[in-house]
Amino acid sequence: MMQLFFFALSGLVLLAGHILFWYIIVNFFYLNVASGRIIAAGVTIFLFASVVLSSYLIHQRDNLFTRWYYILALSWVGLLVNFGVMAGLIVCVRLIGSFYGFVFPSLYLKIIFLSGGVVLSLVGVWRAWSPRVQEYEVRIKDLPAAWEGKSVAQISDVHLGPIYRQHFLSRLVKRLNNLNPEAIFITGDLFDGMEADFRWLHHPLQNLHAPRGIYYSFGNHDLYLGLDYVSALLKDGPIKILDNKLTIVDGLQIIGINYSFNRDFDLEDTILRQVGYDRKKPSVLLFHAPKNIALARKADIDLQLSGHTHDGQLFPFNLLAKWAHRGYGYGLFRAGDFSLIVNGGVGTWGPPMRTAARGEIVKITWRKK
Repeated sequence: MMQLFFFALSGLVLLAGHILFWYIIVNFFYLNVASGRIIAAGVTIFLFASVVLSSYLIHQRDNLFTRWYYILALSWVGLLVNFGVMAGLIVCVRLIGSFYGFVFPSLYLKIIFLSGGVVLSLVGVWRAWSPRVQEYEVRIKDLPAAWEGKSVAQISDVHLGPIYRQHFLSRLVKRLNNLNPEAIFITGDLFDGMEADFRWLHHPLQNLHAPRGIYYSFGNHDLYLGLDYVSALLKDGPIKILDNKLTIVDGLQIIGINYSFNRDFDLEDTILRQVGYDRKKPSVLLFHAPKNIALARKADIDLQLSGHTHDGQLFPFNLLAKWAHRGYGYGLFRAGDFSLIVNGGVGTWGPPMRTAARGEIVKITWRKK
């Protein structure tokens, strides 16, 4: 039910965005002639319909045409958002100009609107396809000697599917291996949630190495694709699925909890029910969304690794993401013996661009507290 509500709300927001875009184009470019307004309306309807139609087609069949139609349609959505940002900027420029009694030439404003939206989108595409390495140092109480001073890697929100495929994953695997991590943690949304041709998946994954293992917990988009289906895709690979399970590696408890759509989900109870869990021993929790923080602390988790937020992905949604997740939108947070890392994600959802945050791989060096 929540999934249907989310997609319905997304559709309404998308429709409202296209209506606003038509209004801006008509008034900003002075399309006073009826034919101009009709053409603008026709183009806007086509673009909106393309987003809906391409999303439907890619769910039905994964081939070269549907993938590129989907990529172009979602790229338009990103461009639409960036045009909205530029429209807001121009409104501010006009207000400031009127305050000082200065009128900016209309032609210059139009150039800023069009070129600014395009440049912002091109920069966003580059930031999405060129992830950086973000480094943190985390101190864990009673950390076993085997983990002292070691580095681990965390990735989240790869969103493999119609857009991010073999080439992107191969590059990601190479960069992870170059970090020489003791362990790799994948905190959900490894998949985008759509059935696709994944026959290429195992070739890059088989090259992924970490001496103390690779661990993965389910995110919401993984569950859209299906827990059993994802498990089948990964069963012959090096990734260990922690499906609400605990594993102990050299004295460190590693717990993977599935994303939950249930508002009454009790994270503390789920952790404590893990066979062998000892709240007095050091622990790392893989939990896709940065929520239930108080419950994780109450269960004496030392480090929670999350993702999900994408740090907003497109400006100004990073501000919304921070508000929606009660301040835990992105970064490293500490409270007593508890630490939380919210990974901004290495892939994207929807538009394949990032203007609010660059894609990232997180490298964490562990120290004994």
